[in-house]
Amino acid sequence: MAAEGCATAPPGAEAPPPSERLFDGETAIAEAWLHYPLNRATDYSLAHFDGLPAIRARGRESASLLIRRVKIDWRTCPEFEWTWAARHVQAKADIRVWGEEDVAASIFLLFGDPGLLTAPNPVPTLRYVWTNHRLPAETVVDNPYLPGTVRSIVIESGDARTGRWLRFRRNLADDFERAFGEPPQHPIEAIALFTDNDQTKEPVDTYYGWARAVCAAAKPLG
Repeated sequence: MAAEGCATAPPGAEAPPPSERLFDGETAIAEAWLHYPLNRATDYSLAHFDGLPAIRARGRESASLLIRRVKIDWRTCPEFEWTWAARHVQAKADIRVWGEEDVAASIFLLFGDPGLLTAPNPVPTLRYVWTNHRLPAETVVDNPYLPGTVRSIVIESGDARTGRWLRFRRNLADDFERAFGEPPQHPIEAIALFTDNDQTKEPVDTYYGWARAVCAAAKPLG
């Protein structure tokens, strides 16, 4: 599940685009993650799912995130790609409602410097979410806890595709503008994984495989 690099393709094949790895289940033990509890601690660990390495998140009636610093210029690396898999999606959750806002899987991208990750400053944050069938894919939701700061885009809706790896690629500027009404003004300076079930108490067990920023190919000199 390692992100592709800038290898030379064989004759007749298209070379993969350059990329910037943001996390990888295979190497996560060496990555500088901070476990940040909001309520009880979700159990984050290294595991394998369907034979592939991952960061596993198991809810314990908990809400906590893994966060780490990155530095991604969305102008030169305009797309975001990742994999995840979930065994369960909380049927009673509603990400629009304070007190019901559990998610099976989500990835936060923080546009701007959040300061200390032990108590991050609010910066415009785009969140990709897997939730239940209440909201169709592509719905944009203002977060009830941090309105105006965190905006979510529903990427996967319902439980029809649980139990398997799913892979997504998104355009960062397009999604940010859909969520906030204007283009981003700052680079991405942190990424966070978040799975919680402190409100619904329903089981949740999710695997995050890898993520990368897909960058534009360098222009030839001359």
